[in-house]
Amino acid sequence: MKKINLKKIMTGILMILLPCLLSAGAGFLYQRPLNEQIRNTVMLTISALCLVFGWYHHDLEGMLDYNNSLHMMRFAAFFISGTLFACLLPLFPFPVWPIVALAVAFSFFSNAFLGLFSYAAVIMFAVFLSEASVNVFFLYFLSGGVAILLFRNLDESYKVGIPTVISLLFFFVTETASIVLFVNERLTWEMFVLPVMNMCLTGLLLLCVLKYFSFSIIHQYRNRYQEINDPEFELMAEMKKEARDDYFLAVHTAYFCERIAASIQADAALAKAGAYYHRIGRIYRDKWPDSAEEDVIINMCEEYDFPPDVRSMILECASRRFVTKESTIVMLSDAIISSVLFLFSKDPNGKPDYDQVVDVVFKKKQQNGSLDVSLITVHDLAVMKQIFSREKLYYDFLR
Repeated sequence: MKKINLKKIMTGILMILLPCLLSAGAGFLYQRPLNEQIRNTVMLTISALCLVFGWYHHDLEGMLDYNNSLHMMRFAAFFISGTLFACLLPLFPFPVWPIVALAVAFSFFSNAFLGLFSYAAVIMFAVFLSEASVNVFFLYFLSGGVAILLFRNLDESYKVGIPTVISLLFFFVTETASIVLFVNERLTWEMFVLPVMNMCLTGLLLLCVLKYFSFSIIHQYRNRYQEINDPEFELMAEMKKEARDDYFLAVHTAYFCERIAASIQADAALAKAGAYYHRIGRIYRDKWPDSAEEDVIINMCEEYDFPPDVRSMILECASRRFVTKESTIVMLSDAIISSVLFLFSKDPNGKPDYDQVVDVVFKKKQQNGSLDVSLITVHDLAVMKQIFSREKLYYDFLR
């Protein structure tokens, strides 16, 4: 179980204190009655307390999405900024509040539950401050909740087009329905101008949130993957010099890993990195002769600033406990290439039955339990066998 460090405690205090001060300041500037100022500040402070407690609990239980456990300050900045944004909303009519994008931002940088909770707190504060009706709260709460559900669990494919369109259309329909049902005026086309404007503003803010999310989380290691997956990367160059056979084995393994990962919807960059460096603990043990293989791997990954997923996969390969699809791809690709190279070492002019080699390797891995805990599916294995069997010309190149 993780411990809550001093930095996170101080961040939690800021998440409670600053919204409280913003609420008090906004109430004074808008000249709200004292009882309303007290209500708004107390309710927002209680919400912030519950949110901080929820963050600590989810952090301790490992329930935060992505790498958010390492970045509580980032979430605090978004929550405080959202509270400040809510302070400005009374200056505008409620049909043009572009606040739904905040729901997606809050959920991206925490998880769905905390995102919805924090979003509800900000909407509540905005409604109280602007003296809007409860219908406004439910309009934005429902629209934000749908957006959070639609953008759940984005991965490297980053398919945001359909969630964006559905979120905006749902918001437009909900806001239009709210105007038709609760505004006691004759229905005219002018009543739809503000919802259209709001949908456009919300779409623009949502695109900004998605751009930042892509940069900071989804593709934060893209450039580093490009660097370490280069055969001329400094560590690969050192491997080529000190362990030439392992270097060429890694290069050939990476060829298959990249192709297979792309074919079965796995992370191709991660699989390729695993292929290059999965033997690193054995190759460089002499640099830390008194360390276990696991410690050697951790030291090397820290020294060369490997992404966390790469380190985790290399450790998986070292422990021979293949769970992720990517580590399983590395294990099978390494076994196939090693088997073909072994056959050529015994008989350089021989003509091995490559289909038989593939069948034997897969059967052996299944029998010895290497696939018992893997997330790989039967369909994935079938696709992998097909790819391995089609590469006969590539195997001849290994002679």
